[in-house]
Amino acid sequence: MLDELRNGYEDVQSRVRGMTMGDQPDGKNEGVGQMENMLAFAAAIGAGFLARQLLQNSWRAAFQQDPPKNPASHEVDWQDALLWGALSGAIVGAARIASRRSASSAYRKFRS
Repeated sequence: MLDELRNGYEDVQSRVRGMTMGDQPDGKNEGVGQMENMLAFAAAIGAGFLARQLLQNSWRAAFQQDPPKNPASHEVDWQDALLWGALSGAIVGAARIASRRSASSAYRKFRS
């Protein structure tokens, strides 16, 4: 009985390994060096901060009220909470990705 369970467990393990580790790396998603990563990280933090400030100011101009500080609060309408979450997540996320890629590209051009 114990041998059957052990064999079944090993079979499941090999199937999982085959599903998750079957693909060989193709070199398209190479890692970046430590300095390049630090520069890209700093650029992403700055871009995220600027995008959030721009988004908050745009919200104030459009709705004549401050954006929700805590969208999970019961004092915030569902509509405002969802809209703020969607907008801030998409815009700040896109700004961070764009800044990381731009900083990484600039670093690689500078290094070559």
